[in-house]
Amino acid sequence: MHLASDQKDLLISQLKAEIFEIQQRDKDYLALRDQLYTIQQKYRHVQDEKLMQDNDYNYRHDQNVVSINSLRKEIEDLRFLLNEKNRSNNEYQAEIGSVRDQISRRE
Repeated sequence: MHLASDQKDLLISQLKAEIFEIQQRDKDYLALRDQLYTIQQKYRHVQDEKLMQDNDYNYRHDQNVVSINSLRKEIEDLRFLLNEKNRSNNEYQAEIGSVRDQISRRE
């Protein structure tokens, strides 16, 4: 069966249109693939940055906890020393008062 020349021209035109459409779809696909790749790279980069920030935050937090505990211990030790000094001062004050009383009685 032979197609008429006009029919062949129509078929050729339709096939050319299909080829053009497929080529356009292929270009669109490649553009989308490139866009996806770029977005995936950005996502991995941001994910890595977040992981580094989280690690840095955790490290600083742990260091702060250690510092706070050290400072609390230091405060506790200083309170103990202050109480000891206050007791000693009270004993000295009592002793000074006793000596003054003895001096007053002698006069």
